[in-house]
Amino acid sequence: MIAAYLSCDDRVLPPPLVQRFAASLGVGLGKAAQHHLLTKGVMAAMGKPRGWRAQRTAQGAYVLFVGHIDNRDEVQQALGRTYTDDAALYAAAYDAWGDAADLRLIGQFATIMVLPEAHGLRLCRSPLRAPPLHYYRDADRIIAGSTARVVFATGEVPQEVDEQKIADSLFLNYCEAERGWFKGVGRLPTGTRCVITADAVQSTSYYNLLALPDVRFRIDNDYVEAANALFTQATKAALSGRVRPAVSLSGGYDSQAVAAFAMAARPDQPLLGLTGVPEPEWDGRVGARRFGDERPHVTALADMYPQLVTEWVDAAGLSFDHQAQAMFLLSGTAPRNAMNLHWIHALHARAKQRGCDVLLTGSLGNATFSFAGDGMVADLFRKGRLLKAVQEVWASGPATAFPRSFVSQAIMPNLPRRAWMAVHRVVHGKSDDPFKTWCPMHPDWAAEMRVAERAADMGYDQHYQPFTSTREWRAQVLGNAINEGGDIEQAFELLHGVPVRDPTAYRPLVEFCTAIPDDQYQRKGKRRWLAKRMLQGKVPDMVLRETRRGLQAADWHLRMSREREQLIGEIDRLSGDAVMAKRLDLPSLKAALEDWPKETPLTSETTSRIMLAVSRGLTTARFIRFVEGRNDH
Repeated sequence: MIAAYLSCDDRVLPPPLVQRFAASLGVGLGKAAQHHLLTKGVMAAMGKPRGWRAQRTAQGAYVLFVGHIDNRDEVQQALGRTYTDDAALYAAAYDAWGDAADLRLIGQFATIMVLPEAHGLRLCRSPLRAPPLHYYRDADRIIAGSTARVVFATGEVPQEVDEQKIADSLFLNYCEAERGWFKGVGRLPTGTRCVITADAVQSTSYYNLLALPDVRFRIDNDYVEAANALFTQATKAALSGRVRPAVSLSGGYDSQAVAAFAMAARPDQPLLGLTGVPEPEWDGRVGARRFGDERPHVTALADMYPQLVTEWVDAAGLSFDHQAQAMFLLSGTAPRNAMNLHWIHALHARAKQRGCDVLLTGSLGNATFSFAGDGMVADLFRKGRLLKAVQEVWASGPATAFPRSFVSQAIMPNLPRRAWMAVHRVVHGKSDDPFKTWCPMHPDWAAEMRVAERAADMGYDQHYQPFTSTREWRAQVLGNAINEGGDIEQAFELLHGVPVRDPTAYRPLVEFCTAIPDDQYQRKGKRRWLAKRMLQGKVPDMVLRETRRGLQAADWHLRMSREREQLIGEIDRLSGDAVMAKRLDLPSLKAALEDWPKETPLTSETTSRIMLAVSRGLTTARFIRFVEGRNDH
């Protein structure tokens, strides 16, 4: 974690402020940050030795760096020198290539440069994924850091939640990437750099994944070979310098692929596979085309690889409030899907307990190598390639289903919004009302904060009309919530002490998978075609043939049943808070808990109201009260 403070006048920062500022990086961790004083400011960084001084460019700019670089050897070869410090490597790259260094370096990183000549800060976050950077500017000071709390640690800026951010987040609209969770504190989006001076903030988005040139090969197998080569490269980069890796392992393509490539990169060396499973008392109920216990799929993979050591992690007794206070402190956010966090905490804790030095994941797999082709048929239809669209839909299912499938895949996504809503209403009935299902907001406050209008203006669709192209699908998946992920991922790593690496987020692999033809993902009705070819013989056939989807936190009903009475009591207490009662539809949330089903419900409306709206609403309320110092739930 890194931070910098610049005074915009001639005052020298008092020692107590300097100490508070540096110490704030290690709050909740029991660790100390080192600081480097400037004439009119201070810099701080975690994990540095006593007497640390920030690296400098040839022009005299100070450089702070956090994150990792995947193509270190390539960059050092181009620079003609070896560097043991990432900040020094970045400084040398910046000296050589200027702003172009941000793309020459491949990895997940964030940098703060103190610019003496401009008396300002230059901030940068790497494309796609990166550690977070928050910033604050007024007439007297410029502050930036890995966490927003460095701003408030100065004692000069009041800490207040941003009401608009709270409202948008409850509506699941995270499209305004620059908006942070606190008034006056901005957040730098990924793939963006900015220069902050006393006079202005000048931001530049220097990366656009969807503007990359197409990649075309002569034969289909060339795409498979290239994807396999990039996945191998990505996995080796993720494992570089690691001796005891673990993988968050499920029954799906993505994590199984990561495990298979990791074991190929380290033949005959053990790999710990950690799989979240339901508690033993779970009633086993899941919806159609779902499975809630991934053990059979993981066991099948272990049967193929003797080096894979599997452990089942049931997170016994935990629920959505597990480690909530620590996450509020370390992330400075209200987590989006709180009901999914308990098993992630449990996996991280088990990896730490087992002495692992990295936890591998595959969270971007669905948007990269295992993409299913969503939006392809609609795009073919829109471009007038009717025969090809017909062939794809015809091959995807029985002839009796063709008319309905063609309308839903080709025509419906291309309808104007109002027409789509009208047809959808006729075919499926009225769409679920967000305020009666997954959204815990009070409808009156939602109207006051204009959440629906803001979402529409930003291109976020709460009713989820299907996408008209594969690139539109990727833009939504990679854009809406990915900036939120930086704060949450950083908090998990800080809390549990195990770094996370995702080979499926390796930029060359992401770029390749975005640039190749759509028909590499869907061909003659076969979806996830690229992944199926890549993984043949690498993962079990039962995984490749699986048409159901794994369900995370399948035992949520069991977990929430244990604390239902306490949650009702908490809602009663919140009802006495006029501001909180204005934000949240507390009577509706209480009614959902009082009308408690005896077994895991399978209807989407009931599940959404209890599992999503209740946990999301109470988590947000707890975050606000935590910020306000009223942590009495």
